[in-house]
Amino acid sequence: MKNKQSVHEAVFQLSYDLGLQIAPKLENLNVKLAPQQLRAMRQIWVDGESTLIDIAKTLKRDKAQIKRLLDELCSLKMIERIPNPNDGRSKLLILTNNGREFFEKVEKVEAEFSKQLTKGIEKEQLDTFFLVSSCLIENLRNID
Repeated sequence: MKNKQSVHEAVFQLSYDLGLQIAPKLENLNVKLAPQQLRAMRQIWVDGESTLIDIAKTLKRDKAQIKRLLDELCSLKMIERIPNPNDGRSKLLILTNNGREFFEKVEKVEAEFSKQLTKGIEKEQLDTFFLVSSCLIENLRNID
């Protein structure tokens, strides 16, 4: 007898299968980046600029780990550090031209993937999915 599916199992399966399906599509872009590097670049892409501390908070990693991750992105010429006009002690992280070109390609791959992923799902159903997933994310962030 099959047990009723749990929320965490559904989320795990969705996350796992999503990673399996999209990873090869992103690998076709000929730049090998770790998922956390992509996430850091996405934050910079969306915000226009970011700081090491902002990215560390988002990824829930210590500053030393994030610094190494960002150093590698700098060496790949995907991001660069510029002086922060609001805080002389920190640097702002921005995408280089290479980084922007790469992320435009990522966006195209993800848009096509999203189209395939949501095929046959009504807008109202997607709106409900986004509402529920936002609540789950918020609850996850507040678990002691």
